[in-house]
This record gives sequence, structure tokens and C-alpha cells, in this order.
Amino acid sequence: MRSLIGFFTKNVLLKVASFNGIYILIKIAIGAIMSRIIADYAGAAGMAIMGNLRNFTQGIQTFAVLGFEHGLVSYAAAYRKDYNQLKKHYKTAWLLSILSSSFLSVIIFFTAPWLDNYLIAADVPFVNVFRLFALSLPFYVVFVFITSMLQGFEVFKKYITLQVVISLLIFLISAYLIYNYNLTGALYGIVLVPFIQCCIGLIFLKKGINQQVSFFEIVGFKWDATIAKKFFSYSVMALVSAFLLPVVAILVRNEVRVEVGDVEAGWWEGVIRISNYYILFATSLISMYVLPKLSKNASAVHFKSTVIHFYKTILPFLIIGLIAVYFFKDIIIQYMFNEEFEGMKPLFKWQLLGDFIKIVTTVLAFQFIARNDIKKYLIAEAVSVLSFYAFSMILLPRYGVEGIVIAHVANYMVYLFIVLLLLKKELFSSAS
Repeated sequence: MRSLIGFFTKNVLLKVASFNGIYILIKIAIGAIMSRIIADYAGAAGMAIMGNLRNFTQGIQTFAVLGFEHGLVSYAAAYRKDYNQLKKHYKTAWLLSILSSSFLSVIIFFTAPWLDNYLIAADVPFVNVFRLFALSLPFYVVFVFITSMLQGFEVFKKYITLQVVISLLIFLISAYLIYNYNLTGALYGIVLVPFIQCCIGLIFLKKGINQQVSFFEIVGFKWDATIAKKFFSYSVMALVSAFLLPVVAILVRNEVRVEVGDVEAGWWEGVIRISNYYILFATSLISMYVLPKLSKNASAVHFKSTVIHFYKTILPFLIIGLIAVYFFKDIIIQYMFNEEFEGMKPLFKWQLLGDFIKIVTTVLAFQFIARNDIKKYLIAEAVSVLSFYAFSMILLPRYGVEGIVIAHVANYMVYLFIVLLLLKKELFSSAS
């Protein structure tokens, strides 16, 4: 027993995972209640509309911060002991991000009627939803800079505590809005998130990142062309994903709404909501633990050891969790949704299998980000997104909405093959 306790104490990844697991359990509890509220007050069709808005806002937010998220984490990890270099990198990124978010705010504010017609297309206009979202973009930038520093400095407890507090507050506000205003409240709840994130993030940073570093001294307006060039290499990687992923998701969802129906599109969105909880557990661990580790040491030996350690430590728990989700899917649908969502059941097995392959592959693909390897990253992402769209268009007419989740599995099998091919030297060469 003592040796087991010692193993958990010394294993940093397990310590992070256990603390992160508490956050995920809270997210799941919140999400279960929220999904039921949405199902009862907005319905399956409303959930599909919310999916379109969520895809759009997530993509635009990445453009607002110019895709610097992973770059900010990497440089915070690399220069955590070099205060001057850290300030130079963050001030340059801050200048660019504020300019970008302000520019996008203006565009979205004035194109709100067109966006409402294309993305929501409801009987009631939601132009003001998009205009409020436009105003929120600079607030999102502030939040990204806060969380990137917390991750880069490996201040995991503060980072996760921040996320827990934000999740609880967003839940309370969104639940109130949905209960009182149905779909209208749900859509406003989505676009209010950046304001909440920013305010809570600033409250958490009153005492700084740690004893040596103050957030407000690091951000500011300063230009360094060399540093900007380094950030834009990260930017290219993130912005390609930020453009392709939401666009393809919206195109596929709209195709489902036209070919099969709004309710069926809502089933798919419901499965995605469930998927997001355990995917969040994995991706947050990868971002908090794997990315800083790979950023500090780019060698192939270190890459393999980090990946193997992650697989051995985390994958067994994820496999057990995925199996549990499959066998308890009836209970999940009963309590998280309502009878309108019974058609989701056949979608679970495909979504869970595809998500498992996705998690395994994402750990490997973070090497492209850590090494700033734009070419390989773009190849993998482009093939993945295009294959999902192609598989979806082929399988949707034959299998209905189930064809979309089958396409999800096929896509990530292709993605895994491409990533293994691109990393064959690091993974399989004896010289590494």
C-alpha cells in the first residue's frame, strides 16, 4: 500500500489527472443537468441550432487570438525563468491579438443579419446574439492569455480551480436564461461565456501567476518582428483547424437538417455533447502535461517516453470510462435528455470508438505543435477534415444520421494512419 501511495505521489501526470478528474466530474454533472434543461426547453431542433452557433463562435474565437493558444503555452513553459524574453513574446502576441479581435468584432457586428439567416435560420431573428458575441471577442483574448500562462507555468491547481468556478457560474446563468427564455436564452448563454471567463480570470490573477510573475506586467503593446514570425507559425496551424473544423461541422449539420431532419441533427449534437466531456478530460491533460513537456525537450527519445507514459497512465482509465458510457447509454439518455432523444442509441458505439482513436492520435499529433512543424500539422489536419466531410457525404444518404458517426470513425482511422506515417522517424527509427 505504501509503495502504491508513493507511486501516485511521485507521478506528476496522475496527480494532474486526479485533480483534473474532479473538474471533469463537475463538468459532467453540470452538463447532464444542462442537457436535460436544453432538451426540455429547446428540444432536439434547438440543440442542433445551438451546435451551429457553438461551432461558429469557437472558430471565430481562435481567429480572434490568431491561433496563438498553443504558442503562448509553449513560450510560457520555455521562458518561465527568463522574465525579459517572456515579456517580449507576450507583449507582441497581445498587440496582434487585440488588433485581430477588434477587427473581427467590427465585421461580425455589421454582418450579424446574414450570419443569423445562414447559421440559425429560425422564425425569430437573433441578430443581437451575434452582435453581443462581436463585443465579447476582446474579453476572450484576455482569458486565453491568463490560462496560457497558468498552463505554461504548470500552475495546475489554480488553472483547474479557475475552470471549475467558471463552469459553475456559466451553468447558473445559462440555466436561468434557458428556463425563462427557451432557445433565445440558450443562444445568449453561449455568447455571454467570454465575458464571464474574463471577469473570473482577472479576479483569480489579483495575486499574479506566482510570487515572481505578474500577469499585468507581462501583457502590453510591443512589436518584435522576429517574435511575431514565430507566433505566426503556430497561428497557421491553429487557424487552419479553426476554419476547417467549424465550417465542415456546420456544412455537415446543415446537410443532416435538410436530408434527414432537425430532430436527427439534434441527436448527433446530443452525442457530441456527451463526447465533449471525456474528450475534455483527455485534451486538457494533453495540453497541460504533454505540450509543456514536449516544448522543453524536442528529442525523439523524450517524445516517445512522454507518449508511452501518457498511454500507460491515462488510457486504461479512459477505456473503462468509454465502456461505461456505452453500457449506461440508456440511463444517460433518460436523465440527460428526454424521450425525443431515444434515437441517439445507435450513434453511441461509433462515436465512442472514433473518440478513442482521436485521443490516441491527438497525443502523437501534439509533437507537431511542440516542434512547430507547420507542414506536417497542416497535412494531417487537412486530410482529416476533408476525409470526414467526404465520408459523411457518402454515408449520410445510405445510413442517415448514423452515417455521420460512422464517418467519424473512418476519419480518425485515416488521421491515425497519416500521423503515424508523418512521425515514423521519431516513433520507429532505432536511431531515435
